[in-house]
Amino acid sequence: MMRFSVIVPTRNRPALLAACLQSFCQLEYPADAWELIVVNDGGDDLVTAVSAQLQQSLPLKLVNAPQAGPAAARNRGAAEAAHEFLAFTDDDCRVTPDWLQQFAAGFAQTGCDALGGSWRNPQPDKLAMRAAQFLVAFMYGFMRDAADNNLMLVSNNVAYRRAAFTAVHGFNETFPLAGGEDMELGFRLVAHGHRQGYWPAAQVWHHHNLNSWGHVRQQFRYGRGGHFFLQALSGQTQGGVVVRPRPASEFYQALGKSIKQQEEPWSFTVLVVLAQIAYRLGQFYQRQVSRVNALFA
Repeated sequence: MMRFSVIVPTRNRPALLAACLQSFCQLEYPADAWELIVVNDGGDDLVTAVSAQLQQSLPLKLVNAPQAGPAAARNRGAAEAAHEFLAFTDDDCRVTPDWLQQFAAGFAQTGCDALGGSWRNPQPDKLAMRAAQFLVAFMYGFMRDAADNNLMLVSNNVAYRRAAFTAVHGFNETFPLAGGEDMELGFRLVAHGHRQGYWPAAQVWHHHNLNSWGHVRQQFRYGRGGHFFLQALSGQTQGGVVVRPRPASEFYQALGKSIKQQEEPWSFTVLVVLAQIAYRLGQFYQRQVSRVNALFA
């Protein structure tokens, strides 16, 4: 029986966190084979945010940590973990009852060191939510290396063998923002010879409730994280192995082809294009900010 430590970082989103934790009450996995660690990233005290009923119903450990960003919060949770597999999700996600069963099956069948799951859209009528889901699915298909490793595993639905995670020291805590740190860890794991795969049967519902403007803003924020990702990647080698993203020209060609295959209105294409522009602007903005900060350091 595979045993999992589930880690959820959070900060001052008590309603979302409560819904997330409630979904774990329906989890179909042996009670003695998993634990749930919630890491408070410098927000209000978790004891008051989590109801007594949830604390009694779940194998729950509440950890209060100084604010240091989601990467550091996830690593803090991993340091508190007792089991040999680490599974991560976010406070705006709700796991399906067979979530850990599917990850266990995926690890058993693939032998991978890390597996990313898929996320389901609770608001399929919203254009922005469909665009966000499309981009994640596209990236999972595109971000692969010659050995068929998935290079990007999104941190709101991912699981690792603890030995592999700790061997590369977990998430890069120099990332100050939520964006890019999960992809950087994926590239680093592959550079160290670990195998990564996609296991879409491990599903979460992602309740991030985006409108079109929110989706564009999110991609700008991810672009800022993308700047730190490229910085970290520039020195990433291990035993002569260098893992790099595919050229941007290939990315946009594949993205355009995938968009054409979607049965969506023209506004969907416009939103996806605007999101890509926002991502690049976010990279440019953060590059300039980092240069200015370096001048005054």
